[in-house]
Amino acid sequence: MIDLNLIFLPLFGFLIGLLVSMLGGGGGGLFVPVLTLIFGIPTQVAVATSLASVLPTTALGALSHYRQGNVDIRTGLILGIGGIVGTVIGAYIANMLPSILLRKFLGFFMLIMLYPMIRSALKRRKKTDESKNGDNSKTVSLNLTGPKRIIASFFGVASGLMAGVFGISGTPPVTMGLYSLGLPAIMVVGTSVFVLIFNSAAGIGGYYILGRLDLMLIILLGGGSAIGAFLGPILLKRINPITIEKIYAPLLVSISLIFGLALILA
Repeated sequence: MIDLNLIFLPLFGFLIGLLVSMLGGGGGGLFVPVLTLIFGIPTQVAVATSLASVLPTTALGALSHYRQGNVDIRTGLILGIGGIVGTVIGAYIANMLPSILLRKFLGFFMLIMLYPMIRSALKRRKKTDESKNGDNSKTVSLNLTGPKRIIASFFGVASGLMAGVFGISGTPPVTMGLYSLGLPAIMVVGTSVFVLIFNSAAGIGGYYILGRLDLMLIILLGGGSAIGAFLGPILLKRINPITIEKIYAPLLVSISLIFGLALILA
């Protein structure tokens, strides 16, 4: 008899990879809830599997976004280096927490992160005149100096801690930071995927040492998600940048709200 997990895990991976590469991130925010709520995987194993599965998703997604001109390399490196530090620390914290408690913490954290995302989205709605002139379709590179470098590094460390503890790739702090610093939504998407490569690589190292990696889960999820992540930016190019600006924040908020509540109540 065929194990349905062999079919559904790659399918979920593909759909998640496709979705997050079009919205920014690596998929951890969906991998962990799917593994724990649908497949019943212990939270720590789900966290480790998520971070490992995120690596091919972010690598191929970032490559595809880079070819489309959606990645700010300099800004991404600043956040990425901070992310490495945060991820290693976060992995050791997560390993000491009970599985149920860690899952509920993840749910509360996802709900808390809704506030800065909504606040940033409301501020950006006041600048709709720029999108009418087509500015969001242009490649923009931030020149971060002084306090802005510190702010960017803070978002990177926060992203790493979030990734290491919850295995959700650390997308919210990265997207929030890039969004707040003024990058257009399409550049936020591409650059955030690039930043999360650092979180994933650091998380794999940390959880490997802790003995929490499940190779079969990684292959099944990571393989499907990598294909979806590569196709996502290609499809994204066919969508009007103004449309992306309009749906970006509401969709992210909805996803975070649904999974946050589900993790708390499960």
